[in-house]
Amino acid sequence: MQKDTYYVTTPLYYTNGTPHIGHAYSTIAADVLARFHRVTGNGRAHFLTGTDEHGQRIADVAAAAQKTPKEFCDEIVGRWKEQWRELDIAYDQFIRTTDPDHEAAVQRIFAMLRERGDIGPGKYEGWYCRNDETFWPASKLIDGKCPNPECGRPVEWVSEDAWFFKMSRYRDRLLDHFRSKPHWVRPQSAWNEMMAILESGLEDLCVSRTSVEWGIPLPQGGGTIYVWFDAICNYITAAGYPHDMVRVARLWPADVHLIGKEILRFHTIIWPAILMALDLPLPELVFANGWITTQGRKMSKSVGNITRPGELIDVFSVDSVRYALLSQAPFGSDFTLSEEGLVRRHNADLANDLGNLVQRSLSMLARYRQGAVPGRPQRSGLAAGFETLPASVKSALDVLDFRGCLATIWESVGVLNRYVEETKPWVLDKSGDAAALDAALYEVCEGIRWIAALIYPFMPTTAGAIWQALGQEGVPGQMWEESLRWGVLLPQTITNVPAPLFPRIEAAAAAG
Repeated sequence: MQKDTYYVTTPLYYTNGTPHIGHAYSTIAADVLARFHRVTGNGRAHFLTGTDEHGQRIADVAAAAQKTPKEFCDEIVGRWKEQWRELDIAYDQFIRTTDPDHEAAVQRIFAMLRERGDIGPGKYEGWYCRNDETFWPASKLIDGKCPNPECGRPVEWVSEDAWFFKMSRYRDRLLDHFRSKPHWVRPQSAWNEMMAILESGLEDLCVSRTSVEWGIPLPQGGGTIYVWFDAICNYITAAGYPHDMVRVARLWPADVHLIGKEILRFHTIIWPAILMALDLPLPELVFANGWITTQGRKMSKSVGNITRPGELIDVFSVDSVRYALLSQAPFGSDFTLSEEGLVRRHNADLANDLGNLVQRSLSMLARYRQGAVPGRPQRSGLAAGFETLPASVKSALDVLDFRGCLATIWESVGVLNRYVEETKPWVLDKSGDAAALDAALYEVCEGIRWIAALIYPFMPTTAGAIWQALGQEGVPGQMWEESLRWGVLLPQTITNVPAPLFPRIEAAAAAG
């Protein structure tokens, strides 16, 4: 069987806390890609997300909460799933690293690599950060502390027997892959950073821990598997590896791994080397999204400057938050999240441009034609401009240009608003020009139908409300090519005026 499914993944999120808006940013982006490929690819998309639940940090946090690590993770995972439901995240699979089938698969992968000579025994001595569960060379330490900007805790000298993945033997193959596929890691700055690491040399990776009990036991006993080795293998264990190779063939390689740029090295050097050792193809694309900053600093639990998605949903709406996050900046760039910016985008783009267009257009249809769609005009003044939209949207999403995609759609929202102002249906009604009024009403309603189909991956609730108001059934834009043909809206379809899609928000209300 050949690969036939678009496979998109988020990183596994660590269960030492609940989701913040940075986690939501990556996950909403993955949801948009999955929804788009479901409507354009006959439903063949697989969206994977989940949680990373092993390691000393989890054990410590659980102990502080007077719970076992598994009890603690079970509780936290429930909160993650609930948050994704609130944000309209339609994942196909939620994997937990404590799932028994994942643990068994990771143990088998570890054993396979050991049998092939890619994992072997050794002794590790070095500076170790217990919080990050990472060994750091002395040259990377900052004032004797962990260099991870989200950590910064003191490190300690550790000497222990360990198992090593012989990553250095894959350096040349990795370099060849980077050079032959210069766009497989994006944005370009991420490719440059990882290429520099490879060119400077590659050491073997310690993949076991004798001092950490909360983890997947080593197949041969005597410790646990390094949490990052465990977690990063989720992308293939979720696809069925190594026990269901038929499923693997359908899904693998992943079309895109969406990650934060702080975990680039794990996904573009360590992970590809593991895949090479397993004789598996590498993912088509690894894309490192930007960081959301507040007051000039990356949002993180350790800094204490995080914004919870629920806090924003309480003021705005789910679709307003989804739109704002993906329309603010190029996907690989950092950007600042502010209440003022959220209010401005909500009121200008959503309440004024889209919401007002739908409300006034369907209200005029109700007033002048009792809500029934009039006959199609013999010649359309809008069709030519709209018929290029599907290709533009697809081209933008193919390169993960979410902001550009939304900007293209909103240009057409502007076209429809200008069309209403230019044709003036209220004047046509007063003058008794029934044919011109019918043509204007049909054109704007058909244009709105197209907009609903195009925004569906980004704003599914809003798209669904518009779709239903237009008397349409099913998922907006389902059967993409058939749906996005001008003139599909049937005459005499009964419509209704929806409740306001995006009530305006005053800055004072947003500030609480």
